[in-house]
Amino acid sequence: MPPITCHILDTTKGKPASNVTCALYQLSANPEYLTNDSIDQEVIAVPNDDFKGEIPFAVARTNDDGRIPQWIINGKSNKLEALGIDSKSLEWHTLKPGVYKIRFHTKQYFNANRDELLTRTFFPFVDIHFVVNNPPDKHYHIPLLLSNHSYTTYRGS
Repeated sequence: MPPITCHILDTTKGKPASNVTCALYQLSANPEYLTNDSIDQEVIAVPNDDFKGEIPFAVARTNDDGRIPQWIINGKSNKLEALGIDSKSLEWHTLKPGVYKIRFHTKQYFNANRDELLTRTFFPFVDIHFVVNNPPDKHYHIPLLLSNHSYTTYRGS
């Protein structure tokens, strides 16, 4: 099991959301990147290079149970070793501290729905940002409770 997993439940159907594309990013290797002490006018006025040109280091689609049991690692990423991913086998067992994001591509999921009332969605995607502290826990699980006009999340186990 990878150190970051997710799960999506479609609350409009009361079922897991299958075949949702999810992408995983590390936005910064510094878990203290945006603390209250670092937020000032200078930070707000000048965009940080860490957030430009975001490229996911892993992608996957949810299975029939709405879960991502395994990520497809982007072997072309130059950050694999820094992320704790073996660059030869592309296996991910070690989690590194930092600020991460999971992007759930919800518009594609709802557009594929056969029920006309559920094909429209207010959110084309849902981004969940989270911090992996130093030292990191062994596993982070990010559940998403989703409808076409709302969502919620929490730190799972």
